Amino acid sequence: MNTKLKQSDETVFHFDKDSHTYWIDGVEVPSITAMLDNCCYFDDTYWREECAERGTMVHKLTADYDTGAIEEPASVENKWKGFLLAYVKAMRDLGKPRWDSVEEARVSPSYRFGGRPDRVGKLWAAVSVLDLKTGGVYDWHGIQTALQAILVAEEYKLPPTSIVRYGLNVKDNGKYSLIEHKDVRDFDRAYEVIRRCARR
Repeated sequence: MNTKLKQSDETVFHFDKDSHTYWIDGVEVPSITAMLDNCCYFDDTYWREECAERGTMVHKLTADYDTGAIEEPASVENKWKGFLLAYVKAMRDLGKPRWDSVEEARVSPSYRFGGRPDRVGKLWAAVSVLDLKTGGVYDWHGIQTALQAILVAEEYKLPPTSIVRYGLNVKDNGKYSLIEHKDVRDFDRAYEVIRRCARR
């Protein structure tokens, strides 16, 4: 289903949830995922069908928790419950961050690409993006969050490098690890990805 969205007073775009495509003025623009894939950052050597199911379900469960659809995580009956409880523990340990958006589709009018950062908002009083993972930790994750920072920077009227970037890896045993992506070279690689894939 093609949904018309208004990102700001100036930008109207379409996001097709089924095909995960983004459109500005009737022209399709690439997503962060597609750009990283086209630039060969993904390694699918160990990818299994279960990985996709796990990622989809854990993202849904955690989003439902953040938006209030799940009020009692401990009562959830689901094979992915451990991941949810890990996320809940992380949010409590992090002082209950104030998320302005949860998996909200948006585009960059300047760079002409789209994406759905998992979380955008205030963490420890700083504007942050947080990317949720359920598998391994890879070098390209920092480039992904750099692209997310570039994507949201205009709406916050901040330079992308001032947005704090995190990867949160949740485990089925209820544990988690939080990694801050501090390497500024991630932005050099991110802009190269944009240049190659979004033609900017």
